[in-house]
Amino acid sequence: MRKSSRFRKRSVGEQEAERNAFKSGKQVRLMIRVAFGASGALGPGKIQLMELIEEHGSITAASAAMGMSYRRAWVLLKSLNEAFKDEVVATKHGGNKGGGARLTPFGQTLLARYQGILDTANAAVADELEALEQDFIEWAKTPAD
Repeated sequence: MRKSSRFRKRSVGEQEAERNAFKSGKQVRLMIRVAFGASGALGPGKIQLMELIEEHGSITAASAAMGMSYRRAWVLLKSLNEAFKDEVVATKHGGNKGGGARLTPFGQTLLARYQGILDTANAAVADELEALEQDFIEWAKTPAD
């Protein structure tokens, strides 16, 4: 029997963001999570959720695309909206024309800032990541007990 991990289990969104990062063909890559004190953090999972909301115009569609429950997506977005002075995601209640969600101008700025941080960090450590990629051996999956 496997011993349970003492580390936090990654959310479905974080796992999906990780899978998307591997589509580049690189097995070794930098992941950035920006901490905001007790307010939480901004990382690959929330960024992907924000990008999907922008793409689909809906929290429901974005959460479904990530394999995440609507409630979990709503909690993540609420934490973002509460962490900043300006709203990150704006929602519109349903009706005859239906509801939806969209990134506010600040939300779009936040996405751009995060991408800038990621690009700068990747450029700064590119040689080290390449060296690690050369030395990396993917761990073999162990058969289930």
